[in-house]
Amino acid sequence: MRAALTAFFARHPMLAAALAMAGCIALADRSLVAACLAAGVCGVFGTCLGCWRRGLGWALCGMLALGVFAWRNHRRDAAAAGLLEQVSGLVEGRAQADGKGDNGSWTAPVRLRGGRYDGTTVWWEGRGESPVAGSLVRARGNFRPLPVLRNPGEFDQGAWLRRIGVAAVFRSAWSDGQVETRPLAALGARVRLGFRKAVTAGLPEDSQAAIVIRAVVIGDVQPDADELIADFRNSGTLHIFSVSGTHVAMVASILWVLLRTAGVPRRWAILALLPAIFGYTWISGNSPPALRSAWMASVFLGAFVFRRRPDLLNALGLVLFVMLLWDGNLLFQPGVQLSYGVVAAIALGSEWAARAFTWFAQPPLYLPTGLQSRSQSLWLKGRRYLAQSLTVSLAALVGSTPLTIYHFGLITPIALLANLVLMPLVFVLLAAAMLAAAWYPVAPKAACWVNRANAVVANACASSAHVMSAVPYGHFNLHRSNQPFLLVYALDRGAAAACLATASDGAVLLDCGDSFGFKRRVMPSLRQLGVAPDSVVLSHPDGRHLGGGAPVWEAFPIRQVLLPVARARSASYQAWVSDAPKAGILSLQATATRALPMPDGASLEILYAPDPAGTVTRADDRVAIYRLHWHSWNILFTSDAGAGTETKLLATGSDLAADVIIAGRHQSDLSLSDAFLEKVHPAAIIASNAEFPIEERLPPQQAAFWRASGIRVFDQEQTGAVTLSIDAAGDLLLEGFVDHSSMRLKHHD
Repeated sequence: MRAALTAFFARHPMLAAALAMAGCIALADRSLVAACLAAGVCGVFGTCLGCWRRGLGWALCGMLALGVFAWRNHRRDAAAAGLLEQVSGLVEGRAQADGKGDNGSWTAPVRLRGGRYDGTTVWWEGRGESPVAGSLVRARGNFRPLPVLRNPGEFDQGAWLRRIGVAAVFRSAWSDGQVETRPLAALGARVRLGFRKAVTAGLPEDSQAAIVIRAVVIGDVQPDADELIADFRNSGTLHIFSVSGTHVAMVASILWVLLRTAGVPRRWAILALLPAIFGYTWISGNSPPALRSAWMASVFLGAFVFRRRPDLLNALGLVLFVMLLWDGNLLFQPGVQLSYGVVAAIALGSEWAARAFTWFAQPPLYLPTGLQSRSQSLWLKGRRYLAQSLTVSLAALVGSTPLTIYHFGLITPIALLANLVLMPLVFVLLAAAMLAAAWYPVAPKAACWVNRANAVVANACASSAHVMSAVPYGHFNLHRSNQPFLLVYALDRGAAAACLATASDGAVLLDCGDSFGFKRRVMPSLRQLGVAPDSVVLSHPDGRHLGGGAPVWEAFPIRQVLLPVARARSASYQAWVSDAPKAGILSLQATATRALPMPDGASLEILYAPDPAGTVTRADDRVAIYRLHWHSWNILFTSDAGAGTETKLLATGSDLAADVIIAGRHQSDLSLSDAFLEKVHPAAIIASNAEFPIEERLPPQQAAFWRASGIRVFDQEQTGAVTLSIDAAGDLLLEGFVDHSSMRLKHHD
């Protein structure tokens, strides 16, 4: 074993040095002391596997990477602390990427210019004209800390921003900022925009084919293509929506065939290929996996130019070495880990994986190759190609599975077959897209014809992913909870959503948040948790509770919806009233329903339903109040009801007792009056508390009064999402996601 390792690292010295650096950086993220000790261990290990020079080299590489990593992080954190102390004022910087957004608002990473924090990267939330990469932006505003993850399962934007070197968020004032774009930056933006337009010219902008082509060719994934993304994710082929080594290798292969067909000598073809590879990487956004592949191609192909024997693992190690010296935080990005990990798995595991398919690629016994018929020869070549493809797919699957489990809680054994089907289609799609991009400037109509033909390939990709994702046992979500739970989300601007879910008895959404919150927070969270709601309960016709309507039933298999009123002015609510039945969703009216069966043997009691045909225009005055009976516990949902609604409910004389109240804020009226709380007598209140608008703020004095009355308050500004669950003893547990605050209510009959 020792001799084998010694020989392996002797053949791949760059890989060994890069692994030492990666190990030290991974530990440095937890403890600098542990990382320093790891560098020493690398030195001892290298000495045992070779000589003292090898050990010293590994130790020095680890310490060097550790030092650069610690220095960059210290500089970022120090800048963050200083920026947050500054008062609002005029700030300027240069955009590092094209601004993204709509409705006059945009976001982009910006490197500050001038002043004490010159060179610091911030996340700029601007207004007005959107910049392109290289534009100078200027605006008045203030700095805020990076966002904190507030709900389980949603994308951790704050952690991602920290990893890409962002120190703080700059939020510009309401007035539009200034954007100055240099000619070179404007030219680059026009080239990228022109390429994007060329590969889908002649296709409807929002068609499935155009979405797939843009995602595959330039990594431009449309945010609202949720169902499409889910199909590719569950089939284990979502990687084709991110420009990576596979894409770069395919584009390089296409160009290589063209150059060799044109009679270009091998060495000159390689020299022409390298700038083309980097050009494609740049035009597709310079993602870390694509850059890794481009630099690896440079090292690998450069060996041919200088008549040296190329080594895949050494090329991988060299690129990883440089990347870690440049920015060690890249090591923690899932895309980077998958990119390097899959290449290493293919390089190390292909020989092992090939053993599983050797039998399939063997020629017939007792029949020499020279005596085979044409059909037999073609059949043998086809089997060998299939065996080789399965070998690569198996090695990649084995290498990526630990990372997909760790980052996404997902296992996709169907990916072994799905990649076998989709990779040839992706190759054809890329080739057609390159052809369309080349023809578009001189022959736009011809490019449109090519794109229409390419649309067939793109739709075939989508259909294949859909079929593969539906194969039984083709994918497994490991984040699925076996314990029933009620999750109360913490959303912005007074939006509200909650979900009661079980592992085998379905799930129900109680309000859906606003359209943005549903798409960016609620839906990703539920998918990450392995929850697929089949029913929706709406409290009132407020757009901040409706999820935008159609996006909800397009994302999940919704079968029924409980509506509080028959009509309202909100477009999202009209979609639930008019369009949901057309999608096969059963609509129930709160006034005609006494109780609704819920998962885990629970039931939802309608305590108060507003007049379904009422003419009141304010949505917060048309709130239905529900009480969830869950085992021996009662949970009251008052949503945004005000004192007026509470007075009407008190006048009915109904029993309103509940253990927990889940409450929002009425825009103009008081909520949770003293008389109402006396009637309900809750042990805890989960109260929404949004920074903006001001009407959605929870007054500190009101929360203090509740606490003084013996009520435990879960202020969602501090707790984030709150999860309610029932343990084996029947106790009700409440736990805040952000501050980990908790409360246990003892079981009662």
